Amino acid sequence: MWASGTSQPERLGRWETAAYLVVFFWLLVLVRHRPVTALVLAVATWEVSFFLHVRADTTIALLATGGGMATLSLVAGRNADHEQRGVVTLAVGAVGAVVATVAAGAGPDTAIAAVAALGALAVVPWALGRYRRGYTEFIGAGWDRAALLERDAAEARAHERARLAAEMHDLVGHELAHAALQVGALEVSPTLPPEHRDAVREARAGVTAAAERLADVVRLLRSDWGTAIESVEEVVERARRSGLRVELEVRGAVARDPVIARTIHRVVTEAITNAMKHASGASVSVSLDRSDGGTEVRVSNGPGRAAVPRTAGGGRGLLGLAERVALVGGQLTVRWVEDGGFEVVAQLPDRPASERPADAMTPLLRLRAQARVQRNSRRAMRLAVGVSAVIVVGVVGYLVYDAAASTLTPARFAELRVGQSEAEVADVLPPQTRTDDTGGGPERSTCRLYSTHPNPFDERRHDRYRVCFRDGVLVAKDLIVRDP
Repeated sequence: MWASGTSQPERLGRWETAAYLVVFFWLLVLVRHRPVTALVLAVATWEVSFFLHVRADTTIALLATGGGMATLSLVAGRNADHEQRGVVTLAVGAVGAVVATVAAGAGPDTAIAAVAALGALAVVPWALGRYRRGYTEFIGAGWDRAALLERDAAEARAHERARLAAEMHDLVGHELAHAALQVGALEVSPTLPPEHRDAVREARAGVTAAAERLADVVRLLRSDWGTAIESVEEVVERARRSGLRVELEVRGAVARDPVIARTIHRVVTEAITNAMKHASGASVSVSLDRSDGGTEVRVSNGPGRAAVPRTAGGGRGLLGLAERVALVGGQLTVRWVEDGGFEVVAQLPDRPASERPADAMTPLLRLRAQARVQRNSRRAMRLAVGVSAVIVVGVVGYLVYDAAASTLTPARFAELRVGQSEAEVADVLPPQTRTDDTGGGPERSTCRLYSTHPNPFDERRHDRYRVCFRDGVLVAKDLIVRDP
């Protein structure tokens, strides 16, 4: 809108502006689902806009759709799962700008402007988006870790309640039952006087009441485990109903400990979910092998219909699963198999370990997430600084080269005489001319502009020597002094 309002109609018309707005609004919707595709289209749209208007107005050409490309690059870097594809897209866009410059017959200044603008308006926002993604993943890993600790703490409390309930039932309940039997034997003894029998009857009633209250307390302690755990067979059947091909094999008795049973349930559900997400269409095999040493849970899947990179996904689900298995004293192994499939193997004891190794896992998870964020941050900063340095060095270098190659010294300017042929002065004139202004000479003449000195940054950098030819003859030469 700014470009349309500040440029002449023939440079950027209203209909063209409306078309660009429609394209970029559509790309803002597409970028959340196909970030790399949206980035490709945004870069292509900017290059079309640039080369359509660069001859008429360089500022309009650079900035008309630059804001849209920068915004799309930032969002694409934030949402893209494959960093390499975005880097390749930006590199191809830079090469395409150079090729388009050559094809259009433009000069090297146009190619430098196009590549520099792509670096500033696409590469740098992309790098910032990648950094933002890494930071968000770090925050997400922290929340996942907090949720995992809360869940494990709740399960630990429930397991301790169940353990206390079992001990009270097995020890105190057994002693109360034994005491009730002994008192009952005294109650029916024929040698016991009637007045003592009444006292024994009251004592037996008190012991029985205490046993009943103990049973109530045991049921209260076990309330957290009152809900039934979904069996492995039910998990597999539910996956089959959703269209997944799953085979189940169970050898031996199922674990009785509720914590181990819940861990088995979590391993199976997490592995099946992982196969459904990353190996679409593959068959899944689930096996439970119960032995004296514990239970082995093995979930494997073949390669999916679509090829998925082995680094796809954040892996936080498997990290959480590994810690959950370690909490009960087990061991989790995840690996790729030779045919391209994936396998999850969990070795679980019959009873949970008495000590929780959470303190050993917490630094590991934190260090992994921190290392990933630091790696992404360093990469993004190196990319941004490198691109900025290349832009600055390239632009400054070209300005120096352009001024030096187009400098006509005062001594050589004095050698020029009106009436000389163009061939006579060819050796005196520099090999390169300036293109900022070619008007103002005699009628029907063709004029060339040259720099007055090689320094492009001093206060007289805008001064020019103008040399005009008509029919191959030098007809005018003058010095154009411009205010700094």
